[in-house]
Amino acid sequence: MGDYNTDREQVFADVIRIMAETLEISPEEITADLNFNSDLPFDSLQLYEFVIDVEERYNIRLPDEVLDQVKTVSDIVDVIMKLKK
Repeated sequence: MGDYNTDREQVFADVIRIMAETLEISPEEITADLNFNSDLPFDSLQLYEFVIDVEERYNIRLPDEVLDQVKTVSDIVDVIMKLKK
């Protein structure tokens, strides 16, 4: 089994790639501290697509009540790390 930090870095890289593809922006524009609500230009359909892509990539479910707690890119990575254990 991989090292936690290595796994987290991979999840972070995957999340950035999925976000960049969904939002059609450069991955370099996405940092760990960006806020989902104010910094990232997701519309409701794009957010739905992002969640579905993440769920499929990691074979997890992201419940709405968990997503409501997510504020930053780093938060979503933490949630994925917990759910994929």
